[in-house]
Amino acid sequence: MKRSLLALFSLFAAPAIVRAQDGGITLKGGLSYGNVSNSGALPGNVSQRSGFAIGLGAATGGTFGFGVEGLYAQRGVNSSTSGDSRKIDYIDVPVYLRVAVPMTAVAPFAFVGPQASFELNCKTDNGDCPDTGRPKVTYAGVIGAGLRFGMLSGISIEARYVYGLTDLKLSTVSTANSYQTRSFMLLAGFGF
Repeated sequence: MKRSLLALFSLFAAPAIVRAQDGGITLKGGLSYGNVSNSGALPGNVSQRSGFAIGLGAATGGTFGFGVEGLYAQRGVNSSTSGDSRKIDYIDVPVYLRVAVPMTAVAPFAFVGPQASFELNCKTDNGDCPDTGRPKVTYAGVIGAGLRFGMLSGISIEARYVYGLTDLKLSTVSTANSYQTRSFMLLAGFGF
């Protein structure tokens, strides 16, 4: 419960703090393509779990700045073997260094930084995920780039890659190797 409250606080409070520093607030949403490393060791035919991501982001202005976000994101892996799929939903809180080329019409930007993800739930085909000691808070590195269209009321598009660093400790019969999340996201935003 405390993790959920901390995640919700981060989602709503952090953008207000950055806004006070003359930054911009962006409502973001889009597609999330998730997978895990070492997926070949999971039984059955394994494929990525596609889902969505939505949330708020805030960034300081100028050429160099900082950003923070709170995003609900779906990740996991699908398996053709019953009970081996993992559908994990998170609140992602990336904090990153942002570099932008300030232009009036179309402004490119890039960002890189760490991310903490707070698990909201984990489901298999048969119900809740088994308790295998899986951490409820995971860490990752995030890198991305995009374009902000200033003449269109702050509309932006971006792509990002999330490289998980925390072992998920998935329960499998064939390996004891570590499993980390890997995600690719395509997001659109509206700044205000």
